[in-house]
Amino acid sequence: MDITELTDLEVNQLINSVKKCERSIPGETPLIGRIKDDTPVLDFENHIKYILHRYRHPFDASRFSLHIRFTDTNDILIRVDIHNGTHKNPDGTVVGQNHMHIYHNQDGLRKDASAIPLPDEIHDISTLFIALDEFLNYTNTKPYDSVSN
Repeated sequence: MDITELTDLEVNQLINSVKKCERSIPGETPLIGRIKDDTPVLDFENHIKYILHRYRHPFDASRFSLHIRFTDTNDILIRVDIHNGTHKNPDGTVVGQNHMHIYHNQDGLRKDASAIPLPDEIHDISTLFIALDEFLNYTNTKPYDSVSN
């Protein structure tokens, strides 16, 4: 599988494949203020390394994003943006301020240039921490604690 030229079917397969965090997601996080951290993630079935990234705005705790990106290319596999303003897609359509970007091959554009509405599975976006749980479930990413050694 060439991660620089994935088809939509391959992208869906990667999102749904079991991924496991290589270490614990940082737990000592402030209730307010900026959060910005990375956790390595492995997909053993497809032999792909990712980074799980969390970001929360320093002054507005309701504004945050979560993404999984390829370690080798830094291309986004999937990203959720919450209270981050509307997004205008390359085709001119506009998506609301809570949306998701999924890797899509479009000539001359970044892999995450287009956004879509959030799926029903990611609906409680009241905090970064609750949304993270839903995001991990949606992407089939298991926390480090559930990794059997």
